[in-house]
Amino acid sequence: MQENSKIGVIDIGSNSIVLLLADLSPDGRITPENEFYAITKLGSNVKNAGCMSEEAISHTILAVKEMKEIASKEGVTDLVVTATSAVRKANNRNRFLVRCHEEFGIFPQVLSGKEEARYTYLGATHGFVAERPFVTIDIGGGSTEVSWGRSMMIAGHSIDAGCVSLCRMFDLSQDFSLYKRISASRFLRKEFAKFADDLKLWLGDRSPMVIASGGTVTTFAAIYHQRPAYDREKIHATKGHRKDVAAMSRSLGRMDLHSRRRLPGMDRDRAEELPAGLLILTEFLRYFQFKRFLVSTNGLRTGIVKNYAATARI
Repeated sequence: MQENSKIGVIDIGSNSIVLLLADLSPDGRITPENEFYAITKLGSNVKNAGCMSEEAISHTILAVKEMKEIASKEGVTDLVVTATSAVRKANNRNRFLVRCHEEFGIFPQVLSGKEEARYTYLGATHGFVAERPFVTIDIGGGSTEVSWGRSMMIAGHSIDAGCVSLCRMFDLSQDFSLYKRISASRFLRKEFAKFADDLKLWLGDRSPMVIASGGTVTTFAAIYHQRPAYDREKIHATKGHRKDVAAMSRSLGRMDLHSRRRLPGMDRDRAEELPAGLLILTEFLRYFQFKRFLVSTNGLRTGIVKNYAATARI
């Protein structure tokens, strides 16, 4: 590469569709420029029915078409389109992929859980110095990825619970009662137990830098700072504490949906599932006895750009 390139990544997630525009320099430096997103809740039907609803598919395809047009107008030279949890789990994923190709000429790359964990680790740790081991958690709509390593990921796991799927599984959107929270927490602890021994053995007595990413976490930071609009620079590297996440999860759970949406910093399209997403983060921190974490506004999409940059330079 002899000159800067503008790379676009469209991430088709279980809850949202996000376009990241990033500047890639010849020496591999990545500068995220802008993000555009739409909430389509593509995975809202997958956990219970096993398939994506026709309405969600139509909304998602329309959103992707619009983002592809934005990318073109912004001068994107290379566009990568990926799909994650909802699409890889759905019985009708082939139908969705064919429709994508018919509508905008691209077959999205469906990432496995391991691939999603690896790219997320690459992105979430971007810009942080590995003075200590990294442990990352990215809370999506249909799954949550937990990874660890230093300059490179050592291991990564994808658990079958995100803010949307956990919300649907335990009916947490309108009823965040103690009984339902306990049931959801037990489920999460069983998921964490599947890789707990590996993580604890690798860490030993070392204290890691815990980095959290994803819409749930950045919305937590926006509410924490009471920012009326998303401010990437202000939110990135926000220092969070387990007790604050737990308190916000409970507080939001006691509010009706209208009251949640009116909070400064709240993304109104995430208000329904946010208490469940924060419960995932709370239980993760509690299970592994982590008290503090840092918020990363980077994640899967930045990781995909980093992987693209590394491949392009070979």
